[in-house]
Amino acid sequence: MAIQTNSPETQAVAVAGMPATMINGPIISRTVETAVIGFGRAVTQGATDKGVEAFGSGDTTFVGITLLDRSAAGMTVVDGQVTARTVDSFGIGESARIAPVGSGRDVWVVCASGCTAGDGVFVRPSNGDFQDSNANSAVQIPGARWDTSASATGLAVVRLA
Repeated sequence: MAIQTNSPETQAVAVAGMPATMINGPIISRTVETAVIGFGRAVTQGATDKGVEAFGSGDTTFVGITLLDRSAAGMTVVDGQVTARTVDSFGIGESARIAPVGSGRDVWVVCASGCTAGDGVFVRPSNGDFQDSNANSAVQIPGARWDTSASATGLAVVRLA
């Protein structure tokens, strides 16, 4: 009898964008506008109504954090043709699930430089990485705090209070 070796024996405790608790709060959907956005990433208002973009250079306001969505195709469609596909992401034109700022939701994200529970949550405009200080010109997410601690590049929970 053959034994598979492609999948781990145990499931991961968490992945970026996964809800961390069963706390009920709003989830909104917005259309991805300019570039593919991964799960567990900060987003800002796009150029159109109900549109979003990945938080980046020059951005100072947050819509929220993208949530894991197993049905996301990660496809970029131009003139009716699929031009690219990125796994574990929302493609351009797709509807992204978002835990909005102030929703009270808890979301798993990757903390680039390590974080400590209780500290504020900051996002680097240069690359969208989450961290727990304003180093690298990072912008603070209003009302958000780290609910768990993690070492650099580890997963931690952000509470969007």
